[in-house]
Amino acid sequence: MSVISRIASIKKELSPAEKKLFAYLKQNTAKIPKMTAEQLAQASQVSAATVVRFVKKIGFESLSDFKLNISMDLHENLPLEYSDVTLDESVAGIKNKMSHNAQITIQETVDILKDEEVIKAVDLLEQKEKIFVAGIGASKLVAEDIVQKWGRIGKNIYLDNDYNNLLPYLDNNQENCVLWLISNSGLTPEIVEFATYAKKLKIPVISLTRFGNNPLSRTADIPIQVSHPKEAPQRSAATNSIIANFLAVDIIFYVYISRNRENAKKIYRSREVIQEFRENFFN
Repeated sequence: MSVISRIASIKKELSPAEKKLFAYLKQNTAKIPKMTAEQLAQASQVSAATVVRFVKKIGFESLSDFKLNISMDLHENLPLEYSDVTLDESVAGIKNKMSHNAQITIQETVDILKDEEVIKAVDLLEQKEKIFVAGIGASKLVAEDIVQKWGRIGKNIYLDNDYNNLLPYLDNNQENCVLWLISNSGLTPEIVEFATYAKKLKIPVISLTRFGNNPLSRTADIPIQVSHPKEAPQRSAATNSIIANFLAVDIIFYVYISRNRENAKKIYRSREVIQEFRENFFN
């Protein structure tokens, strides 16, 4: 994901001073790698402290890290813009645009997804006896994928969006469970409230949201964030958001099974069981 695209995806969350800094960055990208924080601040008419906070806010460890990524962008031919499908679009046009958007989403998600957060999530999923998962609307598809994956290796995992069921489950399993919540926006009221309730019970929360500042990520113990596709009139961005979330789940899952040989054996065995059933049932 290009640095400029990353910032543009959360432009609404920027303060007035940060927007001034972003405007300067867009117009003078090639100059940035050679500038100090003080020079950036003076050129964009903000404080040096604003520059430092801004770099942290968009996910970089330091100004040096930020400038290195800017420099890399300048030397790579990255696809920078999402393309939305228009009315009466040809099949070929739709195919090209959807493929183009998916490639951007995948690369952005790989760039944004933090290794340390993935490892923390895997550690927690290994430690806890039970996993409770919730996600509403399109996020439920992602929640179902999580249940299917961890269920195949014998993990006690449950999906329930009904608070009449989920809250008692959490209350009765405070010591041995983790709650994994999916909301692309991080704003879904029920999901945010589930996180708040779990925190009161001191149950650890993993969140899966798009990149940026949102209530769910702020509440979670382990905030997993993915690409933040630009919303467009025909809502092709919704498709890209699902792609991003599925990719993050896949990465976490494969890190999880790669750390224990028995998990890999369970995956192979699950395939054998299904194949044996099909052979017996259909023949």
